Amino acid sequence: VLRRRNQPCPGHQGLPKIFSKISAQFNMGKEDMLLYWGSGSPPCIRTMIALEEKGLSGYANKLLDFSKKEHKSEELLAINPRGQLPTFKDGDIVLCESYGIIHYLQHRYPDSGTNLLPGDAKSQALVLQRYYELESSFFPTIRALIQAINSKTATEEDRAKKAQDLLDEVARFDGYLKDSNGFLVGDSFSMADIELMTILILLTRQELKLEGRFDSLHAYYQRIKDRESYTAAYPPHYKASESARWLSKY
Repeated sequence: VLRRRNQPCPGHQGLPKIFSKISAQFNMGKEDMLLYWGSGSPPCIRTMIALEEKGLSGYANKLLDFSKKEHKSEELLAINPRGQLPTFKDGDIVLCESYGIIHYLQHRYPDSGTNLLPGDAKSQALVLQRYYELESSFFPTIRALIQAINSKTATEEDRAKKAQDLLDEVARFDGYLKDSNGFLVGDSFSMADIELMTILILLTRQELKLEGRFDSLHAYYQRIKDRESYTAAYPPHYKASESARWLSKY
């Protein structure tokens, strides 16, 4: 089912004339966009957060059902032979990797919505460090714990060790936030926050307890839940189903 998010592009109405051409270009780009996505997929969550943050909320989208293997349909395979989600089109440009999509959106639409990558070298370096640190160090602990939970041969001791590895990463980022100024890097939302928001959506869904344990992360999560991008990217099936709650005992 093809859907289109019809919210106006932030800041479009009432712009000075010198910006009207730029605004029109943003809206033209948005009309040419199409996102294929699946509910609960971390790559889809981060992509949808980025689109909202960049003020591109009017993009067309198709929600595909993993259980019905709709991501392996002829329609999708024709533009993404891997049959993976998300798959994003912007005119004749096709991107199938969420991290690449986020970089593309920032560079293609630098003046639209939230600036996801600071211009000064020091802040930019730290944003990229945190962004890829989450991808290469934090996310693997989540995958490892899920694998241990689903494994028929893993012991409770194995699972507890994987859970502790994950909690160590949670503690590390809680510490980063203590030394920051509202967001993961300074006082501005960046692509690093997109990744951390995605992870927190997943972990709180599985009942990771933040309050009283990781208070900086808890305060941060309460703030980002108020962002429109959080609401737009929150997986719809999370609202209608119970979680496995695999972090509730750790």
